[in-house]
Amino acid sequence: MKNSSASLLSAVGFALLSLVAAPAQVNAAGATPKTRPQRQGEAYTFNLRFLGSVDAGRARLAIAPPVQQGDLSVIQIVAEAEALGLAKAISGLHEHYRLVLDAATLLPRSIQLEESGWRVRTAKITLDGKTVDLAITRPQGEQRAKVAMPSEPLDPLAALLLLRAMRLHDGDKLDLIVLDGSAFYQGTMEVVAHEELTTPNGPQKAIKILCRGERIANGGHKIGKPPRFGMVWVSDDAARIPLRIEGDTELGKAEFVLTSFEPGRRPLPIPKKVVGVTERRQESAPKNPPTAAVETATATVQKSSEPPASGTATSN
Repeated sequence: MKNSSASLLSAVGFALLSLVAAPAQVNAAGATPKTRPQRQGEAYTFNLRFLGSVDAGRARLAIAPPVQQGDLSVIQIVAEAEALGLAKAISGLHEHYRLVLDAATLLPRSIQLEESGWRVRTAKITLDGKTVDLAITRPQGEQRAKVAMPSEPLDPLAALLLLRAMRLHDGDKLDLIVLDGSAFYQGTMEVVAHEELTTPNGPQKAIKILCRGERIANGGHKIGKPPRFGMVWVSDDAARIPLRIEGDTELGKAEFVLTSFEPGRRPLPIPKKVVGVTERRQESAPKNPPTAAVETATATVQKSSEPPASGTATSN
């Protein structure tokens, strides 16, 4: 499978930023510099590293507070990712990502993706409940598809934001369908620990979540591809800030680390009813953590470049 820094980024849940404004540099604890006014919405920056030390890219993300768009209240997200250093020389990667969410449910309504560098393509995706329309354009032409899934698909960013509505006790599991680019996955997120995480801004209490995804086709049918794994740490508070994401790629272990976060003046609404995610709660704390699953957590969080299964327009 071929992979890139932006591919891995979107695979676990972040897409990218700076089209609206560069965020103020603040620490993950939320201390905002007094020299700058607080922005309306949330802003994040991330670094990508390989093998624990090699800087390979950066990503920025801005989330605007809800605005009225016709009869619908929506949340707009604008993001950007780019390769740095040797990775930039090799791939020339630059990716823009625009996402519109239904403010009441945090379900995706539309996604626009533009990639340049070693892979050139644009994607326009429209979602209406369980139905998804995809249009993927490459230099050799355009592909279109319309698919229906057994539950409402979420992009990785929407899935991360919906963690704010979940309990997230050890052993809790979340079942969902994830749309990664133009590929669909039957996903499971399992809380494996509450622990202290070392971050660029000092130690922070975090929730450790194991992510697993199996590739599916139109209608939700599994196509027999090996599952993909990743590990996500979010802050152990109501904000559930993504602090770290890691997984293995063909280039080695990759890590996305939060370097700054600004909460914004207007907090995002938390859905009163969660749609698209099935929560399976662990009623009593497990005596032994799912160590076998945890050991495979860094097994591949990379996008596949193989042709999509029936009902998808392209692969990632």
